[in-house]
Amino acid sequence: MFGGDSALPFSRHSDVLHGAVPTDPKELENLVAELKRRGNAAFQQNALEEAEVLYTRAITINESDPLHQQHIFFANRSAARCSMGKADQALEDAEACVALNATHAKGFFRKAQALVKLRRFKEALVALDNAKTLEPSNKSVMTLYTKVQELAKNQKEAPIMSAPKKVVTRMEVVPSSSSTTTPETTTSTAASSTVVDDDAEIAGHVRGYKTLADGRVTTFFNNELTEEAKQLIGDIAPKKVEDPNKVQIKSVNGGSAWNQGNTFEEKDMTAWAKNKLEKIVSGISAPLGTGEGVVTSLEVSNLEGDASIAVVRGAKRYIFDFAFTLACTLKQGDDLVTGDLKFLDLSSDCGGDYDVEAIVPSRYQSEGGKALHAALNSSSSPFRKALAAQLASFVQDYHTF
Repeated sequence: MFGGDSALPFSRHSDVLHGAVPTDPKELENLVAELKRRGNAAFQQNALEEAEVLYTRAITINESDPLHQQHIFFANRSAARCSMGKADQALEDAEACVALNATHAKGFFRKAQALVKLRRFKEALVALDNAKTLEPSNKSVMTLYTKVQELAKNQKEAPIMSAPKKVVTRMEVVPSSSSTTTPETTTSTAASSTVVDDDAEIAGHVRGYKTLADGRVTTFFNNELTEEAKQLIGDIAPKKVEDPNKVQIKSVNGGSAWNQGNTFEEKDMTAWAKNKLEKIVSGISAPLGTGEGVVTSLEVSNLEGDASIAVVRGAKRYIFDFAFTLACTLKQGDDLVTGDLKFLDLSSDCGGDYDVEAIVPSRYQSEGGKALHAALNSSSSPFRKALAAQLASFVQDYHTF
């Protein structure tokens, strides 16, 4: 009654979660890609336990080639575990991610998210600084950075011991009990009382001020050079340049001439990148590959994200991070099937391995729907190969700037 795959957890994923690991490299690659796709879909649907199990399976069977996408699986599982409240495990995964690939900005972002859950805000800011260095224009990083700065500022600090209050003895003169109303005969006695004075001056010293050698009183922040110091420094007054040709400004590799410090510059490329993407991914046609028919990409919708070129100490970084939906069709004779290929994460740190999801409403209702889903979902299909070539040309053109 309870036998078979139906008795196993997440039985709808039993085809990828259970069974022997393929020995054929191509089959193994396809299985890893399917685990990643299902894990991403489960995470988006807030099925966090499913996502965690799928990413764990991908990590386990991918151990033979840990440098191939392994850091991405650790980053994704970190996100799932963080959302599940498993902050300690999420932090371990994020640290494993950046250990495998120290240039993966999302790994540092996931590390910061886990540290925030653990209320280790100062460490989270360090992780976000690393993410900002790798992707200076990443809006998610900047938003979290601002939030964590405020959290760190408001975090309860250890109580500060107040300085001991100064004790001042004051003398009060009060009339004696034997005094009369006649002024000439009035006598008095001195009584002393000890009080605490928060603002008492100490030996005539006025806080925040100092007396110069010439007797002038000024603030401690005022710093006047002595004659000896002036002679040592020399004449530092600004001088007019009579011959502009004598001023040599050398250009910095990848940066502006004014940036002689060769530190950091950034140029927004979002408009160019969006326009380029819309053009190169639309109108692609390729044979179905498993039968008669042609798969064609139509228009792009819901294109969101940004791109920039950052120059960090003379080295250029070409950064982009986009998500969009690409409408597609399959034409088989007189039959036309429609579907979408959703790019969940098309970014510069994916190395061409972008997160996608194929959505074909008629997948289970018709052979054409099933065929289109397979063509959109498989990275080895003729259509996906043609699409990958176009995206590679986008990256190549981007690097010409």
